[in-house]
Amino acid sequence: MAMLGLCDGMKRTSRFAGIAASFLVAACGPNQAAVPVRPSPVVSPATSSLPTAVAPVQRMEASLPTPVEETGAAAAGGKLYVIGGFNSAGASLDSVYVFDGSTWEAGPRLPLPLDHPSAATMEDRVYLAGGHTNGRDSARLFRLDTDHWTELAAMHFARGGHALVAAAGRLYAIGGNSSRGNIGPIEAFDPGSNAWTVLPALPVARNHVSGFVAGGAACIAGGRSPTTARVDCFDPATGTWSRLSDLLKPTSGGGATTFDSGDVVMTGGQDASETRIVDQLAFYTRGGGWKTSDTMMSPRHGFELAVFERRAWACGGGSAPGLHPVTTCTSLGDAPAANG
Repeated sequence: MAMLGLCDGMKRTSRFAGIAASFLVAACGPNQAAVPVRPSPVVSPATSSLPTAVAPVQRMEASLPTPVEETGAAAAGGKLYVIGGFNSAGASLDSVYVFDGSTWEAGPRLPLPLDHPSAATMEDRVYLAGGHTNGRDSARLFRLDTDHWTELAAMHFARGGHALVAAAGRLYAIGGNSSRGNIGPIEAFDPGSNAWTVLPALPVARNHVSGFVAGGAACIAGGRSPTTARVDCFDPATGTWSRLSDLLKPTSGGGATTFDSGDVVMTGGQDASETRIVDQLAFYTRGGGWKTSDTMMSPRHGFELAVFERRAWACGGGSAPGLHPVTTCTSLGDAPAANG
């Protein structure tokens, strides 16, 4: 489920003048009480009347402990992680929330506060790259090692609002921006050598993109500056770019992920004027293009999607354009078997 637009404009313009530059995050600390067991699923009425193969069941999940927006998200070791982001005061966060299937708890804090990072899972381990720290761009890469974060080799380009995509045994950092503007070059991280390699640039540089894997390729959908419906994929085997069919609606700041079946879901985001949430819920199947038959339960922007317990989870994000963080968590299934 990031620069020159409304959200990161907070860092470099006066649009959010007066927003606090710091925030007491003790409530996110390790002593915080766990959130109660998730509520009984609330099925989307619009979805429940349609065949599950066309519109997988959506449901509400246990809410996050506190409102967050522009976070990273990934799942590993039977747990879901929601990482960093903004709080309601517009300050970057070092908080990590961990869901084990029943309760949310505070996880190991990041080494520094980060909004607009991107997270990915590779070999059942969570990685987090880039982001911004209260307006300062980051190129740093971290791996979660049980109870702490290990810093690895930094990217060649500081960036936030990008996508970190795990494909073919590598991590690909695609898109995003810094104080200098959109980042065109992409780069791949090899965990064996702990090194990044710069690769051919994204055909159309942009930020607030949504990353996923399709047929072994690392892909991004949407994004802004300019806002677009374009979908670009980098093939690690050939080192070349190609295009998938465009999204049904242009969007930026939405979430995307790939189910175990290979199907892709793309949802949420903002429109080109950053005045309206794009209430889009689209699914991509190889050879079938993008299709939709429903809208997103609790439309939002500023979140990443992550597959957990065979469902795509969207936790936190903004309920309206700009800074409107929420605690909402929803999930949706892919195949009928995932809709339990």
